[in-house]
Amino acid sequence: MKIEWIELVKLLGHPLNANKMTAERRGKLKREIGRTGRYEPLVVRRHPRLKGHYEILNGHQRRAVLEELGHEAAECVVWDVSNDEALVLLATLNRLRGDDDPCSRGMLLELLEGRFDVEALLARLPDTRAEVARLLATARPVEVKPPAELGELPGAWTAFVTKEQRKLIEEALRRLGEQRGKGERGRGALLARLAEEWLAGESSGARREGGAVEEGGVRC
Repeated sequence: MKIEWIELVKLLGHPLNANKMTAERRGKLKREIGRTGRYEPLVVRRHPRLKGHYEILNGHQRRAVLEELGHEAAECVVWDVSNDEALVLLATLNRLRGDDDPCSRGMLLELLEGRFDVEALLARLPDTRAEVARLLATARPVEVKPPAELGELPGAWTAFVTKEQRKLIEEALRRLGEQRGKGERGRGALLARLAEEWLAGESSGARREGGAVEEGGVRC
């Protein structure tokens, strides 16, 4: 690929260029080029109407920034393309780019964070402060703490019953649910309530059989 230096005054933007850049990102681009002097060469073609001039296919923002920085020429790659091909390139060159994997980019930013001043890094990266924080979070392991009271968590309980036994249990749960109304939900809770009421009845029956029922504090 041959790089040519072309005067900025001869580099004209395509009238149908749709690629725009926020003021924040453009400021970062300007600072980066101003600090390093390095940038991706512009992609241009010979202007279809103005002899000696070129039409930008990719690099409109770089050309503007270079002019603001006082440069007189830019590094360019000249492609020989037709008007129709130029339109296709305008629609694809700025869009056909791979997307960063968030985890990989987060790991890259974490390495940079350990080697550069964070504020200086933010001034150079295209990402916003919030985006950097989010990407760094993806690269760091998340500490998962178990619940303090594992015993309070509900667990599964399995019982093997016949078809008839299941019908009896389902009917008992249905009737108990109707009695309790909407305040008590869940088959497990209803089953536990059935067991609780049976145990209470069993205990009461045992006291009666033993002559231990008390009324008004008097032993019968």
